[in-house]
Amino acid sequence: MKLTSSHLFMPKFLNIKLIQTSSEFSSLKDEWKEFEKSLNHSNITSSYDWLITWWNIFKDVNNNSIGYDKELKLICLYENNKLALIAPFIKVKRKYSSLKVSFFEFLGQQWGGNYIDFICDKNKSHLSREVLYWLHKNERFDLIFLKYIPEYSNNFKREEINLYAACPQIEIKNYSNYPEFVKGTYSKKLRQNLRTAFNKSKKMGISIETTIEALDNENFNRTIEISKSKLLDGKNFLYQNEAKKLFMRKITNKMHSNVVFVKMDNKKVAYRLNIIFNNSKFCIDASFDRNYKKFNLGSISVDASIQDSYSNYLSVHCLGPGVDLYKKKFAKQKVNLFLFLKKGNTSRSYILYKLMRILVLRKEKAARQSNL
Repeated sequence: MKLTSSHLFMPKFLNIKLIQTSSEFSSLKDEWKEFEKSLNHSNITSSYDWLITWWNIFKDVNNNSIGYDKELKLICLYENNKLALIAPFIKVKRKYSSLKVSFFEFLGQQWGGNYIDFICDKNKSHLSREVLYWLHKNERFDLIFLKYIPEYSNNFKREEINLYAACPQIEIKNYSNYPEFVKGTYSKKLRQNLRTAFNKSKKMGISIETTIEALDNENFNRTIEISKSKLLDGKNFLYQNEAKKLFMRKITNKMHSNVVFVKMDNKKVAYRLNIIFNNSKFCIDASFDRNYKKFNLGSISVDASIQDSYSNYLSVHCLGPGVDLYKKKFAKQKVNLFLFLKKGNTSRSYILYKLMRILVLRKEKAARQSNL
């Protein structure tokens, strides 16, 4: 564990603790979770449980997406000896032809990220500047590249971040109950499509029902079976990757989770996998059996999950990153997600920053077009 006051670069009432090993990460559990609680922290993919699970599974996975030569670099900043900010960083390398580029990134943004940010009181966002300054003085790297920063973050100036993606979500409190939400949000076409699906199955003598269930091993294996049918549409099958499959099993065991099933004649043919964190629901995976496309199973599962959120008086219902057309039918709001790019302190940082900046602007243009 590296403990540095850095008085040459930081006020004396501030000091930095750098966490670089798995054992140090584990020992931080109680302090981190108590800090989360004090802040009413709700960014699920920068929570302690999510990040330590991610680190334990992916630290030894090496590819250009997840990164090579990963080094844990969690920065805890203390103000007058009291924890005031956590920067959940990781240092990774990526290969571009024969060139290896080193990045400081948020831990977990490499796969499965959603809302990620510095963890601190919104009124102490200036402390993030101290952390970035300390980083430049104490670590060696080519670029800082941080993704999935939610629009409500106070830790970055608007002119220094670029649009990266968006996450449709429902503020449950905006409607007093589920029927009022449906009345104020669902289009006539959506309501008719849902009715048609049930009427069509009834005429065929098939029953459709939805259930909210715990994600035991049997249900987890059934979600994998259903998800595999994505291959029929040429889509990515998440669970063919063993590390990702293990992460999904571990994180849903560790955190409060449930699965929404759509059943046809008691056969589970669609699902939505959710985690509830700080009274907010986050959908982290969903699919339906492609043999039953004509029954609008995806919409039925979304509707059932929203109804469950109202029944349990949750605060937020997040449909996950990506402004897909079907999500727009259910959620009128979205949270924009941004990225932050800054050059590092190596001799090649400037040219690498310029090249990366071109890619960032292209991504921002694509993101703006998809969000229209």
